[in-house]
Amino acid sequence: MMKILAYISAGLLCLWLILTFLIPNERLFQLSIAAERYFAGLTVHKVQVGELEIEYLRGGQGPKLLLLHGFGADKDNWNRLAHHLTKSFDVIAPDLPGFGNSSKDASLDYDALPQAKRLKQFTDALGISTFHLAGNSMGGYIAGNFAVLYPESVQSLMLLAPFGVTGAQSSEMFIELAQGKSPRVLVENKEQFRQLLEVVFVEPPFIPQAIVDHLAQQAEQSLALNTRIFHQIHHLDQGVPQPSSPLNRVLKGYAAPTLVLWGDKDRVLDVSGAEVLKPLLVNPRIEVMANVGHLPMIEVPGQTADIINDFIDMQ
Repeated sequence: MMKILAYISAGLLCLWLILTFLIPNERLFQLSIAAERYFAGLTVHKVQVGELEIEYLRGGQGPKLLLLHGFGADKDNWNRLAHHLTKSFDVIAPDLPGFGNSSKDASLDYDALPQAKRLKQFTDALGISTFHLAGNSMGGYIAGNFAVLYPESVQSLMLLAPFGVTGAQSSEMFIELAQGKSPRVLVENKEQFRQLLEVVFVEPPFIPQAIVDHLAQQAEQSLALNTRIFHQIHHLDQGVPQPSSPLNRVLKGYAAPTLVLWGDKDRVLDVSGAEVLKPLLVNPRIEVMANVGHLPMIEVPGQTADIINDFIDMQ
């Protein structure tokens, strides 16, 4: 049986290598993403929210679970995690305004509170009043602020390496910023995107080259808007972020069940943020994942899903 599986895997790899030479990168990217969405049980939808159009993925059945991506990312960051969740949850993953295929208006404010209010308009437009809420990095920052603004909507809160925790140790990225270097998450070319992948993962998962090339190109094209949004969110003072609504202020005394999940090798946001948040929350669960970087839902999706499932089941 093992030999058969090895032959099948080798055959699929050969087929993929052949396709990379026969199909243009853009088309190959679309096929790759479509396959990930299909196996995750997700389909693409769009909804008009005021003057903004928001594209989102949705699939599965059960309690509603809303997933918010991080800075410079999009809804497809959740595909590999959703593969493990759509049997138990109605998973909804939007492109936050300013990112992915949702509306991008350079004149808007994309800080946490305006984005949280847009998120409420989004959930209202979908007709969902209560849900479990998870966010990674910038998405965690927005999720935490949303949970405090609209506590009646959030059944449980899950923060995956969230931005917005002041008082934590400086991460490698912010040490570099204090030294006058450009933030790693603002990508100007394909080589910088490749370097970013090395920063956000400890053991980079397999990502088809077509997806890497496409995402690098998207990052280059979005550089001007991403730079604007980065400064709106971080409010940098000599390379030190000064978030306008820090989580350790807004979540102080927050009573709903809250999971704080962090990789111990996170080079973007230091894992010490978990210990900063722990004493401030009334009902916290802290999980530090060994040998994991900034994006646990991509690097170790099965392990991340197990933690999320167990956390929600305990409520």
